[in-house]
Amino acid sequence: MYYIQDFEYRMMWDRYDLVWHNLHKDVNVLVGINGKGKTTLLDAMNNYYNQKLPASFFKKYGEDRIWGTHLDCPVYYIQSSDVPGQAKKKGNSLLYERLMNVVLQNEKQDSFFNYRMRALNYPEEKGRIEERIEKLFGVINDYFKDSDKHIDIEREKNVLVFKEGQDGKTVTLDLLSAGEKQLLLILLTVFLMDEKPAVLLMDEPEVSLHIEWQEKLIKSLRKLNGKCQLIVTTHSPSIFASGWENNITYIEDLYTNGK
Repeated sequence: MYYIQDFEYRMMWDRYDLVWHNLHKDVNVLVGINGKGKTTLLDAMNNYYNQKLPASFFKKYGEDRIWGTHLDCPVYYIQSSDVPGQAKKKGNSLLYERLMNVVLQNEKQDSFFNYRMRALNYPEEKGRIEERIEKLFGVINDYFKDSDKHIDIEREKNVLVFKEGQDGKTVTLDLLSAGEKQLLLILLTVFLMDEKPAVLLMDEPEVSLHIEWQEKLIKSLRKLNGKCQLIVTTHSPSIFASGWENNITYIEDLYTNGK
């Protein structure tokens, strides 16, 4: 199976059973008031599919405490990057570190640098790789056009940068706003799936994003990889306002033994 169809979390917080059946294979939007377990559920999904749950987690309630559809594809998780205002533009912020992990040469996970280098190691893929990068840049530039910036590759250092204004002033990624970094992290994560089946969990992706960016985010992600199942928590109607209203699930409706 290449998408999560069913997921169950028994005794969440040692109190509630959450059962989510018949998920959409394309887009799922999870909504509800604060403190009802949206992030906890996404954390559980990520830990379950990426084998991060310790044995002690199951000791009290057994091996079936968490159960989900068997998958033959990877699961990615982009956590909320809600950070203090004074830290939003700092180069050493957690958000910036996450962004650099998908940009620079990286042995632990796929990165844009590694993806471009595939064109050298596999010449037969060069045309496809260049075509996909051009498509990615087109998507990114559509977001950044109002700030008069466009993405580019600095050839000497082989890094991603932005060019701003008519004089082409270079803007390095550490100088971008929190919303711009957040958007790049999301788009690059989906781009690096290489149009293969995958599941992406996103916790409140609207944080720091302009409303217009929120409205077209899901459409952009589907364009970069139509085979990726999206499971998104949000408090923003703008995220699902462009055609995904029927894909909404209320966290309260997943409780089977009280609310």
